[in-house]
Amino acid sequence: MKADTTPAEETIHKPGLSGGVLSLIFVVIAGGAALVTWVLQDDGVTTVEVGEPAPRFVVTTFDGETFDLDEHIRSGRGPVLLNLWASWCEPCLEEFPVLADYARSTPEITVVGVAVQDQEPSARDFVDRFDPPFTVAFDEGNRVRDAYPTFGLPVTILIDSDGVVSQIVIARLTPDRLADLPIDA
Repeated sequence: MKADTTPAEETIHKPGLSGGVLSLIFVVIAGGAALVTWVLQDDGVTTVEVGEPAPRFVVTTFDGETFDLDEHIRSGRGPVLLNLWASWCEPCLEEFPVLADYARSTPEITVVGVAVQDQEPSARDFVDRFDPPFTVAFDEGNRVRDAYPTFGLPVTILIDSDGVVSQIVIARLTPDRLADLPIDA
């Protein structure tokens, strides 16, 4: 029997996927499935949705005051624009001046910014740098973060005068986005 002496460059290449490409595809699919499973897992924590009563919370502001959402709603002080942010969040940095302008021009809406997923000293430095004309606080114990959707920051929740969530914006606020909010002031 004669041995095959065909030079390597004359070998016919059959189309198909190599083992490396197949392995990569498998890893991507498995990783995607793991991410979906993680996002959809039921950890016992539920977040509010549009049309539902806003979860009540009490936070201590960076000025040492207290903001109590339930008391605010009961006293008839109007809607609340709740903004969840973090000092490390670049879009939050960009949106703070927009929120400041909004708070100044719309005094009938109470703007409350709460630092979530952050370290208190970093959040305090952030607030000191911007000196916003609205209430800002730190989410001690993650109570606000656990009650409101925070899959990505910033997140803004519009709570109407009756204490019901009327809008959730999971994006950086712009003047146009703020103008489109259904305010019931």
